[in-house]
Amino acid sequence: MKHLLLTLPLLAVSACASTPDAAPSAEVANEAVVVGVQTLVYECDTGDFILRTGPGEVAIWLEDQYRVLSQVRSASGAKYEEGDMVFWSKGEEAMLDAAGIYYRNCSPNPRRVPWEDARRRGIDLRAVGNEPGWHVEVREGDSILFVGDYGATRHLFQDFSASDDAGGLNYSAVRGEDHLSVEAVAEECMDTMSGERFELRVEVTLNDRHYRGCGMTLDHPWE
Repeated sequence: MKHLLLTLPLLAVSACASTPDAAPSAEVANEAVVVGVQTLVYECDTGDFILRTGPGEVAIWLEDQYRVLSQVRSASGAKYEEGDMVFWSKGEEAMLDAAGIYYRNCSPNPRRVPWEDARRRGIDLRAVGNEPGWHVEVREGDSILFVGDYGATRHLFQDFSASDDAGGLNYSAVRGEDHLSVEAVAEECMDTMSGERFELRVEVTLNDRHYRGCGMTLDHPWE
């Protein structure tokens, strides 16, 4: 099951760049941050899983199921259990027993966290760019969130139209005097900062500012 939760095709190069953002928005509903809660992506010998921490419990997403485990006593490290599923961690070392399926030698991959967290929140398309850092998240039929200047500026659009063709996806949004367009083309793309490779080349226009980056569509296997 290795990499079933997030597959980044090994594609060739399309540069990603960006320009400064515009004025911020107060709405941040698509990207809620809860103090003390953390998303982790573990890669193990036999597969991957997503873990979301919380007070006294953890939520775990596998390819075909979602479970919440409660913390139990442990002689060493932190242990969580619910029915036939047990998760244990100490530092960056972790293992999971899921109904007789054993995940061993698990280690976190922080680079995948923003993508898997977006998937968990129901985001359908996500893209990123650099200089300064920005990202956009599209939730079909709901909203588009654009975050620029390394998180300093945000724009949430809930009135938008969408279209698709053989070459990719297109979105157009309006909120007051702000106009946003997102064009996602099915073309190989590599992030200029991280070197990660993606399936979409994405261009975003916010008012008079233009951004170029890379992205991918996200599925939701737990629905």
